[in-house]
Order: sequence, then C-alpha cells, then structure tokens
Amino acid sequence: MELFLGIDIGTSAARGVITDLKGKILADHRVPHEFSMPHPGWAEQDADGVWWNDFLCLTRTLLKTPGIAPGDIKALGISTIAPCVLPVDDHGRPLRPGILYGIDSRAQEEIKLLEERIGVKEIFAMAGQNLSSQSCCPKILWIKNHEPEIYQKTARFLTASGYLVFKLTGRYTLDIYDAMAYSPLYDIRKQRWDPAYEGEVTEIARLPELLWSRDIAGELSPQAAEMTGLAAGTPVICGTADAAAEAVSAGLHQDGDMMMMYGSSNFFILKTPHLLPQDAFWASYFVSPESHILAGGMTSAGNLFKWLRETFPGRDFTQWEALSEGSSPGAEGLLLLPYFAGERTPINKPGARGALFGMTLRTKAGDVYRAFQEALGYGVRHNIEALAEAGVTAKRIFAVGGIAKSRQFLRIISDITGCPQLIPREKTGAAYGDAFLAALGTGFFPGLSSITEWVSYEDEIRPRAEYREFYDGGFKKFRALYQALEPLM
Repeated sequence: MELFLGIDIGTSAARGVITDLKGKILADHRVPHEFSMPHPGWAEQDADGVWWNDFLCLTRTLLKTPGIAPGDIKALGISTIAPCVLPVDDHGRPLRPGILYGIDSRAQEEIKLLEERIGVKEIFAMAGQNLSSQSCCPKILWIKNHEPEIYQKTARFLTASGYLVFKLTGRYTLDIYDAMAYSPLYDIRKQRWDPAYEGEVTEIARLPELLWSRDIAGELSPQAAEMTGLAAGTPVICGTADAAAEAVSAGLHQDGDMMMMYGSSNFFILKTPHLLPQDAFWASYFVSPESHILAGGMTSAGNLFKWLRETFPGRDFTQWEALSEGSSPGAEGLLLLPYFAGERTPINKPGARGALFGMTLRTKAGDVYRAFQEALGYGVRHNIEALAEAGVTAKRIFAVGGIAKSRQFLRIISDITGCPQLIPREKTGAAYGDAFLAALGTGFFPGLSSITEWVSYEDEIRPRAEYREFYDGGFKKFRALYQALEPLM
C-alpha cells in the first residue's frame, strides 16, 4: 500500500492521520495538551514533554490500526505551532521551553531596541514585514539579554517542526514559509539568511538550513524508527506551520483563496499572485517556489471563550451558545475589544488590552457571550478591510478550526464581514494537509492544485443582507472604542 502519515502539534492538542493516495483517512488519533504561562505575556511549551512525547504517542497509536504496517508509510509530513523559538545545544538538546508565537509578547523592549538600532524602514526592506509579537528575532534577543547562560550554550535556534525533524533525521531545518518570522535576518526576496544584521541579533550559523515545506529533509534514523515504530529510511519532509498545513487541507491552491482558521487564536492565509509585502501583514512564499501569500491573524479567538467559561464556571459551550441565542445583534449595546493578549494584525500592538463596554443592569450572560462572538467578527472584518486597502481581496474563504464547528458563530462572522464562508467536509485539519504535503514532496502528485482530488465542501455560510447596515454601524463603534482607549493601553 501507498500510505502517508501527517502529524500536527497545535497549541492545545496534537493530531495524527494516516491516509491513502486518494485522501481517505485510515487512522486518526488526537492527544490534548497544555501550554504554560509562567509570567504575564509569556507562553511556552516543553519540547520533549509535549512536542516529542505527543509525536511518539501518535505514531505508536496510529500504527496499531489493523492492516497498516510501518513499511506502508511512504512519507511523513509534520506541522507545528509557529513561529516559536527553541534554543538547543550542540547535541540538539533543548535548553529551555519553547517560546511560542504571537501569544507570547515578552519581547516588546527588544522590538523597540531593534527598530532603534536598525530602523523600521530597513527592517521592512529586508524581510518584507515589520517586527511584532509574532517575530522570532526579538525573542532570540530576549534570551540573549535575559538568559545569557542559555544563549551561550545555544548551537541552534529551532522551531517546533525543526526540532521534530531533527529528532527524526538529525538535520537542522526550517521551511521558507516559516522563515518570514525571522525579520531582519531573512531576505524574503532571495529566500536566504542575510548576515547584514546578525550582530544585532545572533550569528547566522545558529540558524537552521532553509528548505521548502515539501522538500525531503532526510530519512528516519534507526534510533527514531525504534522509538516511533516507523520504518527506518522513511522520507521526512521539512514540514511547516500548522496554519499553512491547515490551509492546504482546506483546499487553498489558487490566487484569491483564503483560509480563515478559528483556533485558540485566529490566523488567515490569503494566496496572492505575487509577493506583496505590506506593513500590517506578513508576506511570504507558501509551501513551494511558485506560490505566494499574505498572512495575519488575531491573538485571541477560542482562548477568549475558554477564558470566559473558566472565569465564570458552570456552563459548557453549548449552554453559553443557547444563552446567546436569546440576545440580539448588537448584544444589547455591548461591545468587546478582544485584545486580551495584545493584538497581531492589522494593528500589531502587543500592549493592546481587552475591554467590555456598555454594561447596564439589564445586561445578561447571553449578551456577554454574544459580544464575545461579535468581537471576533469585527476583528476579522478589520483584517479583511485592511487587506482590501492593500489591493487584495479574498475570492473564497475556507472556515476551519474548532470554533468553525459552530454554525451560529460562522453566521455572525459572515453577517459582520459580508463574506460567505465554505466549510470543508474533512475536519481533520493540519494533519491532513501534512499527509498531502508528504505525498507531494515524494512525487506522488505534480503540484499543489492536486489537493482538489482530496477536498470537498459540506456547506456555505452566506451573509444575511438584513444585518449589513446594522453591523456597518457596529464596526464603526468597534474601531472608535479602540481609538478612544488606545492611549490608556
């Protein structure tokens, strides 16, 4: 048999699938996990305790599926939370927990320092994007400034996917899609490291080798085969970020396609006809040389509702949604700024904070939940309108992620944005995209457009015209509320 293994390590869970060449899922397993927040604004995960442990659990469990033998797996694809920063020593051993993506905002001072030393225009000219809480180089500089003993021992700075590829093959790699987060050490037009500013951050020698996401990084070593249960010599592709793999799994392959991922945070990828650097967003190549994207996202999405349920316990997700059905558009005058952990695009303000405005003695729990839902809708609309100002428009939006299981939520998003959303039939997500990329990288498919052989759509959520004018006004108030409060943040 010709089977393909895809494994994704996300913020709150890891998932693995085994598919055949037609995209049929033969085995599927999920492992939940947590991330730690040891200080305000920090977000970390343990490389071995979470990433590698979950990987081993998934492979061993999946290979117990009757009728599947290790030798049937023709290639392995990996995606992980990204971008993140993991320092390892000269034996590839982690020196501290991995520092996560934009939800970790510890390096605000380092961002200011790099902008002062190098210049905002110079940074943008090199990497095609500005520094933000999503950026890796300020976090590397943070380690250098605050944990010098760890920095001195660091041989490589890896991402989560890079660490797993190293554990499997012994090779230090990073995919070109993820390299966009390494401003100002990455030259986005030449797709290579540039030493011009290494004195301000770290030596290029401490960074991994750059490959395309679908490139074969190496073969599974005998030691890794023994631990995972897979066959030694199995090709392992370089892999990519969970959002990129999720976009592939949703069917993103032509210009104007947008993947809108509603997970713990919100992340979107819009495929563009050419490289289009923008101040507010992150321009990059996609998973292969001929593809380009603009990416962005909100720091908080599903974690807002997790916070609400944990802070005010006693109701599950279904009960909260039922309560919000009793509220009306506009949440009885409530407006929420969803910046509980700062904000990424399009405002790129790590210091932004959340606020709930308009409370009265008539305010009910359902109104509060409705305000949370609408806040995400307004945040998505803010991004979509900023993209339109940059000259790019989504022709198709694919809605994926945990929150996308709620039709009520998606209806609110579409009503606020005026954009229809397609819902992929297959909900496995990034791990499914990883399996396809593994098949693509080993020559079983000619190009990214072959994903159409795997993907179909079960539903389309269309905006309701009767709410357009109302939400136009709501969006203006949403923006005005932030502008009024921003000086206090």
